[in-house]
Amino acid sequence: MTETPPDIPGIKILGKCGVGGMSTVWKAIDLEGGGRTIAVKVLNREYSDRRSDIKLFLEEERAMERIDHPGIVKSYGSTISNGIWYIKMEYVDGYNFAALLGRKLHLIEADCLLICESVAAALDYAWNDHGIVHCDIKPENIMINSDGVVKLTDLGICRTFSLSGEDEAEVPEHILGTPAYISPEQVYGDMELDCRSDIYSLAASVYHLATGRMLFPGLDNDQTLRAHCDETTQAKDPRAYRPELSEGFCQMLEAMLVKNRDDRVNSWTDVISMCLAVEKGGKFKPRSTTGASSIALDRI
Repeated sequence: MTETPPDIPGIKILGKCGVGGMSTVWKAIDLEGGGRTIAVKVLNREYSDRRSDIKLFLEEERAMERIDHPGIVKSYGSTISNGIWYIKMEYVDGYNFAALLGRKLHLIEADCLLICESVAAALDYAWNDHGIVHCDIKPENIMINSDGVVKLTDLGICRTFSLSGEDEAEVPEHILGTPAYISPEQVYGDMELDCRSDIYSLAASVYHLATGRMLFPGLDNDQTLRAHCDETTQAKDPRAYRPELSEGFCQMLEAMLVKNRDDRVNSWTDVISMCLAVEKGGKFKPRSTTGASSIALDRI
């Protein structure tokens, strides 16, 4: 059965782009915005009467509106019409990397480094300028447009924290994030999150892109959440799947995937520096800390 497009004044719906947990995204023409092509994110009807869900939906738009970075999808505003809550957003003429994985099985190391560096630059801006933690980094939320620009999308569960130390987020009723890529501290429900949570999730995503396999394949959601936290549970060395991956690349992922965030890479600047070093053939010393990583490397 074909879903009926929403009837929104001033917007001509062209077709469906995708469906999320609480919303549906449509490609459209903004008739009131000069006829530009946009994406319209519509809150699904079953959530449009619940104040908490509307608040969460609008928090995404407020976060997107504050951010002005070429690596993060822009917002053009949100409103309600005919009982429909929606956000007008930048349309990305391209694809997300989850879809690409379905066709290519895995990406080469150079492409993974480009993605990692691009997302790190965008999130460095989001964190250092706005105190924003995305909370749901995964291949599905990383896109590339027709010009080859990597774009981060879906700030639907992001959290904003005051860099002075005062938490602006409310305690959620459930774990926020996607089990395959979530950081251990998110599993524990820690509300004092910072950029290190997104660093872990980005590394889990890049591991999947580089190997074609998630960190902990074959587990259900509950088992996966426990695996992220259990220091005795480690994923395979990426080279077990892709022997051509460099040692430096694998060491970078190891440093980003340390389960104890106090021992994890702690800044986006360091992530970017590691990407640049790996591109030049660099390697890193084994971790001097005792914190376990989510991957086990065979030392060469």
